Amino acid sequence: MDSKPVRVVHILEGFLGGTSTYMCTVLPELVRRGYEVTLIGSVGRGYPDAEARISGLRAAGVEVHIIPMCREIRPLQDVRSLARILGLLSRGRFDIVHTHCSKAGALGRVAAVLTGRRARLHTPHCFAFMRCDGRMKRWIYLGLEKLLGRLTTRLVAVSESEASVAARRHIVPEHRCSAVRNGLSNGVIPPDGDSSESDASYRASLGFDMDTSVVMTACRLVRYKGIMRFLEAAEMSRAANTVFLVAGEGELRAEAERFVGARRLAGKVKLLGHVSNMERLYGVSDVVALCSDAEGQPYLLLEAMRARRPVVATSVIGNNELISHGKTGLLVEPTPQAIAEAIDGLLGDESKRLEYAANAYSYFREHHTLDRQISELAEVYRSVSQKITMQEHS
Repeated sequence: MDSKPVRVVHILEGFLGGTSTYMCTVLPELVRRGYEVTLIGSVGRGYPDAEARISGLRAAGVEVHIIPMCREIRPLQDVRSLARILGLLSRGRFDIVHTHCSKAGALGRVAAVLTGRRARLHTPHCFAFMRCDGRMKRWIYLGLEKLLGRLTTRLVAVSESEASVAARRHIVPEHRCSAVRNGLSNGVIPPDGDSSESDASYRASLGFDMDTSVVMTACRLVRYKGIMRFLEAAEMSRAANTVFLVAGEGELRAEAERFVGARRLAGKVKLLGHVSNMERLYGVSDVVALCSDAEGQPYLLLEAMRARRPVVATSVIGNNELISHGKTGLLVEPTPQAIAEAIDGLLGDESKRLEYAANAYSYFREHHTLDRQISELAEVYRSVSQKITMQEHS
């Protein structure tokens, strides 16, 4: 990299879910590689520990600006947010503007154009039109993505399948799509060693013992994540002495609680809310399930692979790129019955659980390390900057 640091600003609305993990893993690594990194974000929608995560980013050398943004389309609020972003981009003289998700992707790219920033990158983290309800709503969101695609120098997808969707739906042409797969640092989960005492203590704190089988999911409690599908699968499961754990918060929390109460599942299903120490939860889980309708590239599956936990996932975009059915986990139709049958089958076959977990861990080590992700992202930044420089001097 040149002696002059490259200045990159990331723009995000909603500091939660996979995008929060992305920021907390990727941005500090960019700083360590010599980039000057700024985050413009909103915490109106965020984890309970969002402030602590942001403090961690600042401690790592990331300059953070918090401005109000909202997920919904609200013209007056959106204009105010746009004005704030415009001011920050005008003063910052950034080399690269990298936006994330729908709302920040729209506001950030418009602001970048208005301030003359030519390197405008966008990462969808699962397009909104793929995860919203209603044909008309999907059509509107797709139309907006196509309009914003014209303002995008490079779309940086988190998976090959997301890049393929962008090109196939004519959001951006294929030559302006790059796939930089999500990654995680290795070694957070101890690979060996006897942790049975701490596991027993943690299980006791959750209300069950070492003889109980544990099926876990972790996600925002929103419709497209399939949380109600997971609860229905828990009800259908015939596995003996098994508890189903849900880590996460969201708009469907009350509906989930009513379902558990009405179906008398309180002894079988536990809604844990937000869990800060996910490593402990993976440590006591026998199967990790993800029941979503669509994904970009879910960190839940990557974390399960790193923790050597077998996976059952719905066979949908995002999931089916990570999981090789019958090798690194099980892919099933997005129905409660199919999910329940796959879970029960894995719980009854320890050798398969160990085989899938070992294969998945090897796949993770080969394809999804954080070092690989940062190297590929840095190459995208380099190529975009180089192309713009050549155009300016031609």
